[in-house]
Amino acid sequence: MSASKFILNLWEGEAPAEPKVLCYARLGRSLALPSTHLRELMRNFSLFICLAVLLACSSSTHAGSDWPQFRGVDGTGAVPDAETVTSLDLKTGKNIKWATGMPGPTAGTPAIVGDYVFTTAGTTETNRLVAMGMSRKTGEVLWQHDVAEARKSRQRSRENNHAVCSPAADDKHAYFLFGSGDMLAVTHDGEKKWHINLTEKYGKIEILWGYASSPLLLDGKLYVMVLRRKPSFLLCIDPATGEVLWKQGRPTTAQGESPESYASPIAATIDGKSQIVCYGGDALTGHDPKTGKELWRFTEDINPQNNKMFRVISGPTQGLNGLIYFTTPRGDDLFAVEVKDNTPKLKWMARKVNADVPCPVYTKTGLYVLSGAKKKIFKFDPNTGDKLWEGRIDTPGYFRCGPTYANKHLYLIDGDGELFIYDAGDDLKKKHHTSLGGYPTRATIAVAGDDLFIRTGDKLICAGE
Repeated sequence: MSASKFILNLWEGEAPAEPKVLCYARLGRSLALPSTHLRELMRNFSLFICLAVLLACSSSTHAGSDWPQFRGVDGTGAVPDAETVTSLDLKTGKNIKWATGMPGPTAGTPAIVGDYVFTTAGTTETNRLVAMGMSRKTGEVLWQHDVAEARKSRQRSRENNHAVCSPAADDKHAYFLFGSGDMLAVTHDGEKKWHINLTEKYGKIEILWGYASSPLLLDGKLYVMVLRRKPSFLLCIDPATGEVLWKQGRPTTAQGESPESYASPIAATIDGKSQIVCYGGDALTGHDPKTGKELWRFTEDINPQNNKMFRVISGPTQGLNGLIYFTTPRGDDLFAVEVKDNTPKLKWMARKVNADVPCPVYTKTGLYVLSGAKKKIFKFDPNTGDKLWEGRIDTPGYFRCGPTYANKHLYLIDGDGELFIYDAGDDLKKKHHTSLGGYPTRATIAVAGDDLFIRTGDKLICAGE
């Protein structure tokens, strides 16, 4: 019997055969009453108690059962109600469900939907770009598609191949985008449905250090942002066919490297309606998802000195309180912008956070910002901008990916695969540290259900009880 049916029966005066199994065991009680007495007791429950029981009976599921795209289900980078583990050890297998070797690194966060996990790689041996589908339960690689040639790295570290964008997935397909311009849709069981190349259509999408903007799934459409020195644009693509439904130009007055953005578009609710928000080229802009039309533009103090080196890496984060958070190019300042009637207004700002690459993480009780270079974490009041605390991470490595929030903890991993877990309450307390290896590691940790999905440079790990 479903929890909702169980509550309905109680409210109507009907008791199930074994209510203590469905409900009281969850509440930590042990009752063994005759069914007539129990039925009478249940009849007298108030509606408030019934609703509380419903919540308790359904606590094993929550909004974060999947992680369908970069930044998670709601674009905040947080799954507060997930009961994730707060310690793990790859060597002993503690809290490790599986760990699968990968053919090469990626900066893309895996997408997890239903029984499947989707990830990418730039193979180290053959210099190819691959799209992969895996079993969520066992970590088995179910299929792998060779897509294109990887970008030759500009550094010995191999960090800048074309496997940078995070895949997105719905209940039927996974969608992959690479810096080569190749974009494809694959069914969950591995059948390739369509493959297009944006570079062939619109010129090279790769910018100085590659291309990193992840596709956005919103209301049954795919959105792709290309901000570059050539004319920039926003695309809407039909996920079923790969057809480009519209292409909207996104002009800028920025100069030099400043028009370029490695950030990803996000969905935000403005005046009760969904909008696509893009960041880069010295501006934060909101767009109509149906047409791409620019609805508003915020430029205040983003680049007041017209610096020609102000490319954007860290993308914006939507807050469920109506604010949009982002750091200025080079990460010096943190902005919170409110948009009403398609008019943006700076709500508050914080100076010298130095968060150049990681994206902010929003929760109702805190906005967390990681300075990857300074190795510091800040917690701000998301509504007022008051700094609640700051703390330093003790590691010689750097952080290219942002933190993930779950179970009242922050999960961070540096470029060498050093995993840090911090209690994110009233102050920053290190809970756990372990070495996972896999340099270069640049993918933000995903949370689906109560499990952590950790993509290092050479493996994908599922951690949970």
